[in-house]
Amino acid sequence: MSTQHFQVNVQLSLNQIIDIVRQLSPKEKLQLSGVIWDETAETDIDIPVEHQEIVKQRLKWMEDHPENCLSWKDIESKIRL
Repeated sequence: MSTQHFQVNVQLSLNQIIDIVRQLSPKEKLQLSGVIWDETAETDIDIPVEHQEIVKQRLKWMEDHPENCLSWKDIESKIRL
């Protein structure tokens, strides 16, 4: 099966785009969310100062208590069972 590509330049409102996204399969929505995150620069995301402080506190706690932390590899192995 060959894939056909089309280039379309159509103006849509945000609500129209949302309606289109709602019609996608879960797999397509996941793929779209990945594209959106990949296209979003870190500087485009406003993180409240309160949230930044929470992350700093948790990182400090992890540094002070490494024996109570799991590596990402350990977490993945527990999730996969």
